[in-house]
Amino acid sequence: MSQRWKIAIAITIGLLGLICIWFVIMHCQPESEVEAYKKSLRARGEKLEIAEVLPTPIPPDQNSADAVQAAFKLLNFGEDVLWTNPPSPMRMVAPGRAMIGWRQPDIRNGSTNTWEDVQLSVTARRPALDLLQQVRDHPAIDFQLNYAGGPSLLLPHLPPLRHCAQSLSVAAMCDLHNSAPGSATANVCTMLALVQGMHDERLLISQLVRMAITQITLGASWELLQSTNLTDVQLAALQRAWERLEFINAAENSMLMERATTEATIKEMRASARTFHSTLGLFGAGAPTAASGAGGSGDWFEDISDWAKSGWDRAKWTGAAFMWQTSWSYSDERRALQGSQLVLEALRTAKTDQFFQPAYTNLLVQLATIQITNTDEGWLGSLDLPDFRWIFSESVGAYSGTVRKTASSEVARRLAITAIVLKRYQLRHGNYPSRLSETTPEFLATVPLDPVDGQPLRYRLNPDGTFLLYSIGDDGVDDGGNPVPSGFVANPNWYWQRGRDWVWPQPATPAEVQDFYEHPPK
Repeated sequence: MSQRWKIAIAITIGLLGLICIWFVIMHCQPESEVEAYKKSLRARGEKLEIAEVLPTPIPPDQNSADAVQAAFKLLNFGEDVLWTNPPSPMRMVAPGRAMIGWRQPDIRNGSTNTWEDVQLSVTARRPALDLLQQVRDHPAIDFQLNYAGGPSLLLPHLPPLRHCAQSLSVAAMCDLHNSAPGSATANVCTMLALVQGMHDERLLISQLVRMAITQITLGASWELLQSTNLTDVQLAALQRAWERLEFINAAENSMLMERATTEATIKEMRASARTFHSTLGLFGAGAPTAASGAGGSGDWFEDISDWAKSGWDRAKWTGAAFMWQTSWSYSDERRALQGSQLVLEALRTAKTDQFFQPAYTNLLVQLATIQITNTDEGWLGSLDLPDFRWIFSESVGAYSGTVRKTASSEVARRLAITAIVLKRYQLRHGNYPSRLSETTPEFLATVPLDPVDGQPLRYRLNPDGTFLLYSIGDDGVDDGGNPVPSGFVANPNWYWQRGRDWVWPQPATPAEVQDFYEHPPK
């Protein structure tokens, strides 16, 4: 054998060796790591398959989805006064102070409308609102979602659900303006039934919409509690409706489903280039196409340059897709699994402890250790390849927001229940209690705890007969019920959960309302 052939064979063997080494480092090693991590999760009882985390089917006679969808068809989500200028419940006009919207002579949100205008819109929606009342008798709403659809799963019911809640809120405001607290109570309880009905829809976006409806309902409940002709029966019904709500288990189940659907999607994207391209297109990162089509620009040199450029772009995109399917996806999957597991553990810890602050703080620290951020790699930058290393795991950082929103929804629930109980105590005894413990066991089994730190909600009876009720808020520091935001707030509008403490608002005085209209927040 000639020397030339020996050199060629040696070079070939060397190249094959390098390819094998590359394959082990870039494919086998990360694949082994993610499989070992999944094995450890399963050994701890974790469920990673969609079939394992599906909700229990709801019997047809208990499912209100048909009534809700019928209401969707009747509601007009057009540009009328109910959508362009509705009355705003619990509108904050100063830190810790809210306008009683239904007592105002008109509705002002950039423009001015009369209560007669709003009432006409509510009356037009009455058939739909009557349908929604059925949810109170069967507070389970199952839209028969196909969770295996993954990123392509359509959720057309979520925007209309929020619109339904807003319509019910406006109807309740009109009822209160017309001195009909019984009808207003029914509308607010229906809003709470919508929240309860969505409890087992196991998607994070569904739970976030559910939490948004909870905040809308909190405002409507606050407005209702400003009525002077409520009965204890009505208040007790409102209290029971709030007490039925639950957020931690719902968030945990949705997180389990998000993890399972992500696992299924990653598996499908690895197996099929077509699925990879179509799925990435759903994330807004479709493959590049030729800049110059069949027609061209008329300049042959420019057309050739564009063709070469687009060809190179497609080659880079294809190369990055190949890298994700053979290598990057395994690290991407492992980081996504680690991040979702941390979120699940934070929710479970909060459920066990019945408060969130230590679990949430630890979650943020732990997420930082698995580097849910992009880091530059020199060779990747030099090749200018699309960065597909973090398709799924870069969103894990946003999952931590679910824990915070779950905590804030639980704060809203407990504050609302406590405020209702204080109103019931006042109706029965003629004044507010000096301590929350005085409401037990007559109205509550135990004193409600602050979901932030697990201590009793802060309560103080003021010398003028009003009360101060609050949670210590995000920072976990008791600032004595200070509703003023810490630091600079670009758009203050005094939202109650922006304060140092999260304070149940007291009614604003007419002078404060007038000042708000004359000097609105910028």
